[in-house]
Amino acid sequence: MKRADGLVFALAMGACVPLGCSRGPDESSIGQTLTFLNESRPVTSLTVEALKARIEPRSVEVFEPYERARVTFTAFPLEKVLDQAYGPSWRTREAILFTCRDGYQPTIPVRRVLDHRAFLAFARGGNAGFTIVKYEEGTRKRIELAPFYVIWENFGDPRVRNEGDYGWPYQVFQIDLISFQSRFREMAPPPDAGPEVTAGFEAFVVHCSKCHAINGRGGAVGPELNYPVNPTEYLKDGWLRKWIDDPTSMRLAPRMPPLNPDLPERPRIIDEIIAYLNAMASHKIEPSGS
Repeated sequence: MKRADGLVFALAMGACVPLGCSRGPDESSIGQTLTFLNESRPVTSLTVEALKARIEPRSVEVFEPYERARVTFTAFPLEKVLDQAYGPSWRTREAILFTCRDGYQPTIPVRRVLDHRAFLAFARGGNAGFTIVKYEEGTRKRIELAPFYVIWENFGDPRVRNEGDYGWPYQVFQIDLISFQSRFREMAPPPDAGPEVTAGFEAFVVHCSKCHAINGRGGAVGPELNYPVNPTEYLKDGWLRKWIDDPTSMRLAPRMPPLNPDLPERPRIIDEIIAYLNAMASHKIEPSGS
């Protein structure tokens, strides 16, 4: 799976090819298309070639958080891509929802894109093809990144560097401009929820909903976490806190990594996520189609 710095109980890998296998660099952009939505309504679709005609690609060197090494990608500035799709209005929106081929759906605040330098990569330098190598469950796997990989300039940005792989989705094929309340209404806590629960909801959206759903809304990589049974209904808070904090303390080589160790006020955020899950246990909505 991609970054999984949130409450992730099971992860599924994207498409993999054996180590040593690669595609030629001239093949990496074939068939790479990105679809843009606005609150789930179609706006446009752009191919790599269409973007090249409007935006000059750049060679971008980053500290790749999965390989933990310097890697050079060919990429478009994400701001310019969003300008092409939406015009300048996207800058006033709340969040961007990225959808990936394996069901991973991270939500990144628009403010992060405005405050830091993000790029939409479509090829990698060297002879590795458009792939990265990840170490997961005790093995090294080569992961295909196509159609697109969101990367961040992090050598001169300590905050982005410290946040590791947060905000680095790969296999991205769709972008949607959203607001939390409209996109995640089934996931929203009861109206009378206190500030801790509300903060936990916002943290869950950013860190956990990319893999997990609540009441049918969210990512499809990990399991649904509220319907029919919420984890707080079968796990004591202490064990749930331990799992989010360090899954390796409970399982040998778990697929789930811990909540981002470099998050400021991390213990408080874990408590808020658990408070949110506790509140949602009595606020179940049967997912449509279930």
